[in-house]
Amino acid sequence: MIKDFLIIDCTGKNNFVALKINNKFFMKQLQTNLIKNETLALDLANFIKKNNINLDDNFSILINSGPGSFSGIRISLAVAKGIQVVKKTNNYSYNSFLFNAAPFLFEKKEIYSIQRTNNLYYFSRGTFRTNYHFTNPEKFDLNISQKPGSIIIISDEIKNDEMIKNINPKQIRITEFNLKNIDLLIENNLVENKLIKPLYLS
Repeated sequence: MIKDFLIIDCTGKNNFVALKINNKFFMKQLQTNLIKNETLALDLANFIKKNNINLDDNFSILINSGPGSFSGIRISLAVAKGIQVVKKTNNYSYNSFLFNAAPFLFEKKEIYSIQRTNNLYYFSRGTFRTNYHFTNPEKFDLNISQKPGSIIIISDEIKNDEMIKNINPKQIRITEFNLKNIDLLIENNLVENKLIKPLYLS
């Protein structure tokens, strides 16, 4: 059971580290242009010390695997792995497609979670039977066959993009950044602890 945890997001858009302790969240923004092994490790060490956190085998680290800055994600994974080796923490990953879709999982409909990366749009499709399963990301265009009643999740930052304006507004759900989305992913078994690696978009 994931209870107390550290979140590391170095995807390049809104880099941060955060803690959930005793059902309370604490967050620290990171300078995007200074993500290096030594800088991230120092920021984490200070953040953990400030909040008096004991890292051990009851503590978890959740890393955003992307999409985003490949080097930033690799650095966050390397730092998390180093902590795991020394402190025996439990490491997990999630991605931004899942993070944005999390507030709408309760609808139990087919979900298309869209991200914009390098001016291209990608989607991960979530289908529900007894629980949700999401596909690997693919390029998105308006000709993709969608089930009637499916919903399309977009982040607040791309809601005014020209391509988005061509989607049926009844299908669209707009998501805003909220750390509590992580809890929803955990509750729905959508964090991964095997073969953690940066999310690659072809």
